[in-house]
Amino acid sequence: MDEPRPRRNRIHVDVTVPHDIAEDRVAAALAAGGTLVSDRRACAFWILADPEGNEVCICTWQDRG
Repeated sequence: MDEPRPRRNRIHVDVTVPHDIAEDRVAAALAAGGTLVSDRRACAFWILADPEGNEVCICTWQDRG
């Protein structure tokens, strides 16, 4: 991690989805109350968080390398 976090994640999940539905899954998570932490590595993955700060990565096989 580049910077210390004010509190630790209780859980972090990586979910790999087909590349053609990844942005729809990100949009659904945001609509359900999640927040976008980072899309710097999209289309490889997006980092999202729930209201408590627990993170999930929506991942694809694209742009890995």
